[in-house]
Amino acid sequence: RLERRKRAVLAAALSLNFLSLLLLKYSGFFVACFNRASGSELPTPSFLLPLGISFYVFQTSGYLIDVYRGKCRAERNPARYALFAGYFPQLVMGPINRFSELGGALFDGNDLDWDNIRRGVLRMMYGALKKALVADALAPAVAKLYGDYEAYPGALLFFGAFVYCVQLYCDFSGGVDIVCGASRLFGVRMAENFERPYFSVSLADFWRRWHISLGEWMRDYLFYPLAFSKGFARLGRAARRVLPPELAKRAVPCAATFLVFLAVGVWQGPGWANIAYGLWNGFWMSLALLWEPLGAKLGTRARPSRRAGLLTAWGVLRTNLLVVIGRYFSRSETLHGALGMLRRTVACPAFSEIDAALFAQLGFSSGVLLRVLPMLALTLCVSIAQERGTDVAGWFCSRRWYVQYAALFLALAALVFLVYANGSYTPIAYVYENV
Repeated sequence: RLERRKRAVLAAALSLNFLSLLLLKYSGFFVACFNRASGSELPTPSFLLPLGISFYVFQTSGYLIDVYRGKCRAERNPARYALFAGYFPQLVMGPINRFSELGGALFDGNDLDWDNIRRGVLRMMYGALKKALVADALAPAVAKLYGDYEAYPGALLFFGAFVYCVQLYCDFSGGVDIVCGASRLFGVRMAENFERPYFSVSLADFWRRWHISLGEWMRDYLFYPLAFSKGFARLGRAARRVLPPELAKRAVPCAATFLVFLAVGVWQGPGWANIAYGLWNGFWMSLALLWEPLGAKLGTRARPSRRAGLLTAWGVLRTNLLVVIGRYFSRSETLHGALGMLRRTVACPAFSEIDAALFAQLGFSSGVLLRVLPMLALTLCVSIAQERGTDVAGWFCSRRWYVQYAALFLALAALVFLVYANGSYTPIAYVYENV
């Protein structure tokens, strides 16, 4: 009886959480789809969407499930729970934290620590530079290419999708660097959200490195419950009757993975383009699970040196190609626009039409490039060092005081003169602040 009551309370609380999200974020999309399908003219509701609503809906839902599963204790102090749910750095763009990991740091108290202050300020500065000097500088060109794709050669549209990948990474990871750095000032370490995703050798590796907290949430609270549900158990038994053993045992994880990435697409926001983005990733992730046995056999035939070199390079190139194509969907306003961009990219690349004047028209002036390229080079160098296991922040903090001072002074001067004192600078909202 107690177990049934617990399940009923959990179901009611989760329903309240996600129904509020559906009402505020997706009701307009559902009504528009209904009107289009039925020919009705129902008024489309429009709500003032709270900043980052998906992040704290997912975070509080994860807390409820963890309490139900006995993985963390129920917090009986309303003020402490409010602090966990409304901790200010995470509200706009996450990351999605776990109560068992964040709660202790918030409630136990932390002494003022000079190392935390240095590392926090350094990370905030690094994130602000990525956001202001790269993401905001590239955003106008990306908006032009996606907004009027029929006016540009197909090859330039592919370049635009690649530039959007760079913009999105610097926008999202830069924002997360700022909030994690601000939290570090108080001695509170939040969950990491990025781990150099563009060095990934497979799409599965990419999603382990990109938006890590969302991926872990989907794994623990959606993938495993689906994979071990009664319905999927029946699917596994049916697969064993009609498929070879090696494929049959992968049927359940493939189906669960596909549904998880469909949910990721829906999480991106209302619209068929976002759903197509989820289906794109779900298809390739499921196919990779089916291909894994054959891929392992082919990999063992290659020499170790080749496996470490050519196969790794091919894996990185292939993965980033799939990621760039996926961004046709996640950035486009409509599915028709995304498919139109893809069709024009393939059918009409028109390399001969691309010239310097076209890049200048898009806004890639010498001033923009002088801001973007040095910061991208710095980001690449930091990423390579981190990929090799170097604690870059620790290395920087161990330099002499005047070296640290000079570097931070130059970074601050760049922000002041290239951003705040620059009349041509246009601030761009964070891509995920309304997710």
